[in-house]
Amino acid sequence: MMALRSRGLAIIVTMLLTAGAAGAELALLGNYGNAEGCAYLKTNNIDSDELLYLTPKGLSSYGSGCDFVAVHADGYGNQLTQGICHSEGEEMLNAQSHVITLPNEAGAVRIYTATGDIWAELEPCS
Repeated sequence: MMALRSRGLAIIVTMLLTAGAAGAELALLGNYGNAEGCAYLKTNNIDSDELLYLTPKGLSSYGSGCDFVAVHADGYGNQLTQGICHSEGEEMLNAQSHVITLPNEAGAVRIYTATGDIWAELEPCS
């Protein structure tokens, strides 16, 4: 009986560690971006420093990005992300939170910073 409990506990711990290592994903279908961001997601070529994009796993601009490690939703479908973020050319990492709204009638999502400022409003990438 004790061996079964130990094995069960080991399986649960392994599942939790694997889930945590995989990161977190938004409950949104597809990718979002401005024109430059969507073009980058298709080609992996940067043609402009204006690019902004959002994927289920993170968000990025030309010089910085965040990988989501936790995602929480409210009763309206808005999602709070917690991410480990980085800036180009810097070794420092930091933690940032963003709020991502449900897509509006046009299909765009709005992204707010932790201070309530609008980071971007992004259209779905086709």
